Amino acid sequence: MMVALTLALALGGPAEAAEVSVTQRGHASNPVWSPGGDWLAFEVNDFSGSISMYVAKVQGANPVGTASKVNLPGGSSQFGASGSIAAAPTWHPDGMVIFEGSNSGGTTRLYFWQPGGAAATELLSVGQAPGDLSWPSFAPNGMRLSFVSDHTGSGDIYAWDRASNKVDKLASSNFSEMAPRYKSDSATLAYSRKNQGGEDLFMMSNGQSVPRIGGNGDQSRPVWTGESIVYFSNERGEEHWDIVMSAGVGKKLVIARDVRLPIRAAPALSPDGKWVAFGYSDPEKAGKIGLVKTDGSGGSATIDTGKVAAGEPCIVESGGRMYLAYTALPSEGADWRKLHIVDVTGQF
Repeated sequence: MMVALTLALALGGPAEAAEVSVTQRGHASNPVWSPGGDWLAFEVNDFSGSISMYVAKVQGANPVGTASKVNLPGGSSQFGASGSIAAAPTWHPDGMVIFEGSNSGGTTRLYFWQPGGAAATELLSVGQAPGDLSWPSFAPNGMRLSFVSDHTGSGDIYAWDRASNKVDKLASSNFSEMAPRYKSDSATLAYSRKNQGGEDLFMMSNGQSVPRIGGNGDQSRPVWTGESIVYFSNERGEEHWDIVMSAGVGKKLVIARDVRLPIRAAPALSPDGKWVAFGYSDPEKAGKIGLVKTDGSGGSATIDTGKVAAGEPCIVESGGRMYLAYTALPSEGADWRKLHIVDVTGQF
């Protein structure tokens, strides 16, 4: 069976769709747009112990050619061989995709790949950054990359400076740090830290790390919009994930309740940061993608996908139009999730 990326060209009524096939069966997941909307990276997981990564070229709402599977250095081996992993893509402003990769049983390292290139290249040497590396996140100006290394036994946050090629430790504790994300100033960082009872959010600025948000359960995967942080929280209980906005230290406001938690992604902000998209955990709404204003004003919108179990949304602006990518089952009882894009210009 082929996994397909279906691109829906319009909202409402039967969508005229284009389909990009990939060479293995599995669930499409974790779509991430390139900054200009020209490329879409995503994972394929058939739950056999491997995760593969593909990158599709997109023009407007149409795929161009076929999606490319990202190769290991050396060219002959590929991520997607038994037990190997290629996951968690993120994009540099200049158009490179950075991701986590490992061979079967090997150390997880960070790699980069330029669309159209032959093979991925390891970003940092073991001498620069030993251990398993994860959670890559570039600053908006593209000059610094934050990531997590387990070299000291727990997850600590490091930063690589492109100009100097130096790596510095930014945050560490007796617990695990994860999910660093830069503010628009490319200097201030938000991240989460595991504790004995859950996960809290912290903020780092001028070399100082201070608590931002605590609470019951997990406060996780922060992303900035202006001076505010939007994140996932299950403070109401393990089965109840909400999207919360924090406008300052200790301040929090639930803006969407009972959302479908993505496998790895942070809350899906619109390019202007004014909206966040999400899937619903309620089975009666599972074919819809919700949108809500991040400022807490209550503004909202709903997109009916016509699919099943829709989730993992991400939004991009390209050529003056807005496109929403999301994963969903094409119908009840379908074997694999597929990836879809729909033009949502003017819908919110």
